[in-house]
Amino acid sequence: MPQHRGTESRVILLGKVSESMAPAESKRLLGRKVTAVACFDSFGKLAMTMLAACRREGAETTLLLLQLNNRALSRRQRLEIRRIDPKIRIEKHNWNDLRQLCGAMAGDVDGLILGLDGQRSRDALLQLQNIWAHQEQRPRLISAYPGILFRFGLEGMMDRSGADLLCLNSADDLALYGRGRKALGLDSSNAVVTGLPILWHTKPRTSAPETPSIVFFEQPSIPVHPLQRRFLCEQIKELAAAWPDHPVIFKPRTSSIESTLHRRHGEMASVIDKMTRDQPNLRLSFKPATRLLRQCGCAITVSSTAAMESMAMGISTRIVGDLGVTETLGNHFFASSGAIASFAAIKANPFDVTHDAQWLEQQGLQRDGEDRFITALVDRLNRPTTPLGTSNHGPLSWGSSDWQKAALRNGGRRMLSSGGARSSQRKRHRTRRMLRSLRDSVVGFGWLSKLLRER
Repeated sequence: MPQHRGTESRVILLGKVSESMAPAESKRLLGRKVTAVACFDSFGKLAMTMLAACRREGAETTLLLLQLNNRALSRRQRLEIRRIDPKIRIEKHNWNDLRQLCGAMAGDVDGLILGLDGQRSRDALLQLQNIWAHQEQRPRLISAYPGILFRFGLEGMMDRSGADLLCLNSADDLALYGRGRKALGLDSSNAVVTGLPILWHTKPRTSAPETPSIVFFEQPSIPVHPLQRRFLCEQIKELAAAWPDHPVIFKPRTSSIESTLHRRHGEMASVIDKMTRDQPNLRLSFKPATRLLRQCGCAITVSSTAAMESMAMGISTRIVGDLGVTETLGNHFFASSGAIASFAAIKANPFDVTHDAQWLEQQGLQRDGEDRFITALVDRLNRPTTPLGTSNHGPLSWGSSDWQKAALRNGGRRMLSSGGARSSQRKRHRTRRMLRSLRDSVVGFGWLSKLLRER
């Protein structure tokens, strides 16, 4: 019998080896190199998620985190990015190193993921166009979004339209992109619907927590008015008082020293922190949203992407409707979701699921999104390379050749990368920025903030 068991164990072991080898033979990116560049925490998570999909298909992967002046990612933000796939190498560089870093990629790297906001996507495309102008082989460019498109949707897609592969959240986004491109006499064949990458591996919860929490997910720039933010804080405190046996958690978007793409107010967290002294079940938490959702029974937000994660997990989700439904708030995106509710309604019934599952699948939950992405990437890699554009301007979806040449001639790359839309705003706030810079340099806040971010 012992000999039989040993034989049986060897057979099982051989079977396991065979099973582990079989997928390797069918990995679609075996022998390929895929690199990503990203600046902000949300884009870093997006880039890492896409790189993880590539690594599972056999690709050699690297994430280049590009630091902007005075906007370095904090240690906590970097750790959250790394947790997505600890096996992927991460390098830290400055944004100004982009030209040098990408110069050596032609002929070596197969795919480059641009985890960048719209303005820097344009800037990067213009730089890469010049860097790779005379290269026979260049990396295929991939671009996507870290969240939902509720403001400047078409503009954001046009910003990224020079990529070989543009990954979009939904068929609605693809249709809008197609209409915009068609109006300019261009096709939209570089775009494909992959759904929100953060939802690729989000599954419905199999069991509910015994004492579910109620979590409010803050956004850095919504709502805009201080009175609106104060109103939300008061409503959250009243909600905690109405459900004293359940933890009511306020999840700030970032801490006071952390960088984010959007304008950050920050005072909501300090107001809530003071309220916790009088309300024992009310608390602040900087844990990642994914961890908070594991014990969550009701997720509340104005228009955060966290609502999509919550819905995908089957958690009761509420979009605040007290302030109205507008493009400024971004909650118009959820108008047909079935999740919009006033705080009065939330207090009365926070835990029943009300959102429309079909709406969710139409707006970002793509069950086979990762496979769609890999399939589209492999297709682009197998096609011959094409020029990124002419040497003196970007894709025509940014405007006519005459306009782009005029913009570059009169304002340089920055003028064209911003579409010229924010030049007057920069001029208007120049004095304010000079005063802030003077204050920071005299008091020492600038170097202190930078030092704290590196801890």
